[in-house]
This record gives sequence, C-alpha cells and structure tokens, in this order.
Amino acid sequence: MAAMLNRQFIGSSVLSLENGPIEGTVQILPLPNLRLVLIELNKKVVFYADRKAGKYHFSVNLSDDPSRDNVMAQGVTIARPAIFGFNKELKDLDLQLSTGCRFCSIIIPELFLMAKLSEYSANNVQDILNKFNILSSSNVPYGLILYLSQLWSNLPSLVLSPAFVEDEILSALIECFISPDDRKLGVSIDRCDRHEAALQVLALTSSSPTKPFEIQDLCSLLHQSRTSVFNGCKEKFKMSPLQVVRSVRLHQVRHALMNIEFCIENNIRSVSDTASHFGFVGRSHFARYYKQEFFEMPSQTLSNRRHADHEF
Repeated sequence: MAAMLNRQFIGSSVLSLENGPIEGTVQILPLPNLRLVLIELNKKVVFYADRKAGKYHFSVNLSDDPSRDNVMAQGVTIARPAIFGFNKELKDLDLQLSTGCRFCSIIIPELFLMAKLSEYSANNVQDILNKFNILSSSNVPYGLILYLSQLWSNLPSLVLSPAFVEDEILSALIECFISPDDRKLGVSIDRCDRHEAALQVLALTSSSPTKPFEIQDLCSLLHQSRTSVFNGCKEKFKMSPLQVVRSVRLHQVRHALMNIEFCIENNIRSVSDTASHFGFVGRSHFARYYKQEFFEMPSQTLSNRRHADHEF
C-alpha cells in the first residue's frame, strides 16, 4: 500500500487499526489528463504521507452509507456525502478509512485544472480551493458520486473514450463547486502537537524499518514529552507508541515473508532471519505477537508463500 501511495505522495506510511491481514483492492484508471484511484480494504487503516506539489486531490466516499463507513480526513470525520482533501495549502495526507469505505480520489495537475476552470468561467472556485477543505451539496451525491459509482461498476465493459469520461468527471466535479444549491463548506482543522507527534511516530517507524525504537528514542527525536507522545498515539490510533511501532514492524515482516524478491535481496532464508532483520530479538515473543496480529504463525505465512512459489 505504501509503495502504491508513493506514486502520488512522498514517504507514505500505513497503519492497520484492526488485527488480521490487510486485504482489498486498489484500482487505478489513468485518463488523458487526470487519474482516478479507488481503494477498498477489509480493515480500518490510517494513511500518512507528504503531498507532492502541483496536484489537486478531490476525494469522495462511494460507500452506500458514509455515516457508517466513514472517512477521517485531516482530523475531521466525513460522515456525509462530500468532496474533501482539495485544499491547496495542505502539506500532508492524514487519512483514516473505516472498514467498508470505498475511497475514491480524482488527481488533477494544477495547471490543467486552472485551465479548465477558466474554460468553464469558474475562476471563483479557486477561492474555495484556497480557503476550504470540505464541500457538500446536493450535486455531490446525485451528480459526482453517482457518476463515479456507475463508472467503477461498469469499468470492465466500458466502451466510452477516456477523453469523454474525463470531460464527464470534470463537468460533474466543477458543477459541485460552482452550484450554490444546498452548498456547505468546511475547513481543515489545525493539528495539535501531540497528534502531530503520533503521526511522526508512524512516519519514523515506516521509514526506518530495521531501526529499533524505544519510547525515549521517539521522544528525543520528536522533541516531545513522554506524556505527549503517549497521549497523542492513544487519541489518534487507540494504541501506545510501542504498539504502533510493533504493528508497523509486524506488517513489514509479513510483507517480507510473502515477497521472495525481498528475501533474496536481503539474504533472508527463514522466519528467524526475517524477525532479526526487522529488529525482533526474542523469537517466542515475536511469534506470539505475529499470531495475535494475523491469526497465524509466521512459519505458516512463509510455508504458504513457498507453496505458491512451487505452484507458480
């Protein structure tokens, strides 16, 4: 997931908030000037990354019930049909998806979007993009979301040209912004220091997979007190800082056990080699944590991959 996110972001991190393997689909539809992405996962997941300049991200939840399968974007819960994540001043992606959420994002280069806004005589939309981060109106569910839902459902049999699909999406999107009917706007809230520290714990762990972190290391690196780091992680992720570190590490181990290229490149031949590579010292403790996280022993994961290699 992090590797796929890094096609559009920088330094992406992923944290599962529920036990069990992360499964689901990521679909990407490249169009002449924009890109559509649809993510559906079986677990509640947090994503964090730095944004690349020069692109706008317009995101929607295509779930049938967004109040149940909601999204938390930049600290705000999106529990109604809305477009979010588009504010030009956002420097990072701070996103939490509930199980069952169908997260769809429209990624548009800035110069292309500005040209289109001028073409549609909608230059006043720029003011909304600069000041706000959430937009809801009757046009969102009955225009944009309806079109995107039908598009993804009919994608295998789609006979329309990519250029036509792109024009339809842009027209529906811009109409949501220029129409005053039932329009409501929301801002992205300022992030408190302890929540910033929690996200940095996640980023540090993801970017340094072989480096062991204790709580005092994290506090020193983040220039935060132990209380601030602990409370931030508990509020943001419902985990302690060390639970965040351990969960990320366990998912990195699982990815390695299932990836023969990674094992060959890093001279990993066994579960013990993999655990050591990612900083787990006690084998019995590691195996217990792994089973708690994924409901199977690490040896079973490795055995399943080797069996798949033989069948391949």
